Amino acid sequence: MSRNPHSGTLVAKNLAQLVQDGHLLSNAGIAQAQIQPASIDLTLSAEVVRMPGSILPLRGERVADLVAGLALERLNCERPLCLVRDAVYLVRLREYSRLPEHLEMYTNSKSSTGRIDLATRVVCDGNPRYDRIPAGYEGDLWIELVPRSFDCVIQQGDSVNQAIIFHDRQVLSQAELRERHQHSPLLFNAEGAPTAAAESILDGRVVMRAHLEGESIGWVARPSHKPVVIRHIASHHPEDYFSPLPRPRSGYCFLEKDRFYILATDERVRVPLDLACEMVPYDPAAGEFRAHYAGFFDPGWGTKQAGARAVLEVRPHADDLVLRHGQPICAMAYERLTEACDLPYGVAGNNYADQDGPRLSKHFSPSSSV
Repeated sequence: MSRNPHSGTLVAKNLAQLVQDGHLLSNAGIAQAQIQPASIDLTLSAEVVRMPGSILPLRGERVADLVAGLALERLNCERPLCLVRDAVYLVRLREYSRLPEHLEMYTNSKSSTGRIDLATRVVCDGNPRYDRIPAGYEGDLWIELVPRSFDCVIQQGDSVNQAIIFHDRQVLSQAELRERHQHSPLLFNAEGAPTAAAESILDGRVVMRAHLEGESIGWVARPSHKPVVIRHIASHHPEDYFSPLPRPRSGYCFLEKDRFYILATDERVRVPLDLACEMVPYDPAAGEFRAHYAGFFDPGWGTKQAGARAVLEVRPHADDLVLRHGQPICAMAYERLTEACDLPYGVAGNNYADQDGPRLSKHFSPSSSV
């Protein structure tokens, strides 16, 4: 059975057309810079409320009505506003949608947002699911923000998350992944050779392992009185927020429950121009930790060389975790685009196109890599 040629995830020119046709709108207008190879950046409005906790609307409920009944404090980020650690905030996004009946939207944190441990989830009217906007949805979009490791300063217009839009999302199966990997490798080992499909493609996912070799293997968040200012790029000093994580002499890396770590994969991943992918936890049975906040990898990632390492944002939730070099830690789910992307990742000066290890977010000075 052949697939619908119009199914899959929209690429940049499709997204631009969607904006032009009035299906995705903004009170401030949508700038060309918001459109990425296969996703679109969403931006904060000035309307902020502090909530007693996370909540989802039921069928027929409006988020604005939940806010009216539950808000602890109404705030405004027209000027810089500091969000305090572990508090729950809802911010109305400037963008709102009039999606066609055949198109759905799925949202996720931007990579820079995940790397500062700022958790994001989008909610919309009448939909009891986070980050998933149903086909044909017309209405406002809200984003839940929870700073975990650091206070964060936000301001109207900041972008902390992104959305993909798709028709009949086409996630590649186990057989399709193995066939693609055989003809056009998706994953490479540390020496630059394609990995063996039998070891790296499992349960319809491309599995990656932890990299714990080298003088320093990553970063661990430290207590800080200084907030991260979202719109201040390359201006924060790493040592005010993170400590380098040395290679464990014993070979066992001890990760403490509820602490935040930035690590990297041992393998290097590649995303062809006709695919996009999302990083997902490897397996809940392998340890209850959030492996990666920023899930989307645009087409073109790692295509200039034999792949590029992915950065992991790791937070053990239920228990302490002992990690070893080469231990499976995360996986990639690949999906088809409506067509090959003509704006590959890295062409427009993306922040992490040349990363080769556990780099901190763009908010930190350029020396913040290990």
